[in-house]
Amino acid sequence: MLNASPIIYLCKSGLADKLKHLRPSFRLVTSDEVYHEVYERGVQKGVAEAKMLKELFDGGVIEVVAARGEARSVVDEQASSSGIHEGESSVISLALELDATAIIDDRRARHVSRILGVRTSGTPAILIELVRSNVISKGDARRGVENMVREGWYCSARVFSDITRLIEEA
Repeated sequence: MLNASPIIYLCKSGLADKLKHLRPSFRLVTSDEVYHEVYERGVQKGVAEAKMLKELFDGGVIEVVAARGEARSVVDEQASSSGIHEGESSVISLALELDATAIIDDRRARHVSRILGVRTSGTPAILIELVRSNVISKGDARRGVENMVREGWYCSARVFSDITRLIEEA
């Protein structure tokens, strides 16, 4: 279950087109709310990544699924007290419904996920999986992380060091 920031920063890294190579081993899914936030609003704003986003969604690389049912109300209840966004809440709900991993970078959203028993991971895990799957080189993954940081994706120096170490170990 992909939240908005992993989709956006994978596009900004220049590596989003490689996601199609993860199928069929990985099912990349996001919520209606995230689709609206990332793609529809992105097209309206004329973001540079609009063409890549269109390819990801229209090409079925990233599926869009509506969060529903009991999981949604449980997550919404927890989300309202923690201050996480609607997109993050919907991704956590879908992960709970589908017994999937929520790919979320926001610390508060990851905390809510853990409280609810939802597995979490972040954007770098996708880059590491691309390396493990021999889709990209370790150098491409390192440059991807550097591009993400240059474009505004935040991580501490320690986390950056951990990410580059994990890429090298992949």
